[in-house]
Amino acid sequence: MLTTRQNRFLELLRNFIALHGDSPTLAEMKVWMEENDWGEVSSLNSVKQYLDALVSKGFIARESKKRGITLVDDKLSTQKIPLIDSRVSCGSATNLLEDDACDFLEVSKKLIRSFEKVFAFRCEGDSMNQAGIDDGDYVLVRPETHDVRDGDLVLASVNDCGVVKKFKRAGETISLLPQSSNPIHKPIYLHASDNGAIVGKVLSILKN
Repeated sequence: MLTTRQNRFLELLRNFIALHGDSPTLAEMKVWMEENDWGEVSSLNSVKQYLDALVSKGFIARESKKRGITLVDDKLSTQKIPLIDSRVSCGSATNLLEDDACDFLEVSKKLIRSFEKVFAFRCEGDSMNQAGIDDGDYVLVRPETHDVRDGDLVLASVNDCGVVKKFKRAGETISLLPQSSNPIHKPIYLHASDNGAIVGKVLSILKN
């Protein structure tokens, strides 16, 4: 049986992995705890003690590497999704090859819920760093657009190149907005006559 605080720690750990697609480092978990109303965590050793308790009680497994935490009861709750052989732009445009899967990523089913068709793309550039997408990160994209709303992150095809941007619609004009600390990046505007379209909705960001 877990203590109340151990159970709460496990829930925070689950939430971190579901959101980021990978397990945290000790330092990241310390910050995550403090950001989620845990209070001040005295040291990294405090985090390690909770992890050791979860290992001893069979709730997680740990390997001797930087991100080596595995949720034991989640080992079978993953799904392989195709990784498209293309780096999608968060800066300058790159070619988008939707049908060319070069590999697969194994992700938690919690990230994709019941969606049947999800792809992963690797992003480049810094035009979305204030939305949590840095150079080299992956995004999971569902190639359906019926539920895209203002403020959603989307994958768009612009002149046959892929970009990830924030979506906004005004009449027949679609604005693709950067979310960046770098002022060089400007909005992209799509009109009905332009060679551009929304390819899909970004479901999740996987940090590299």
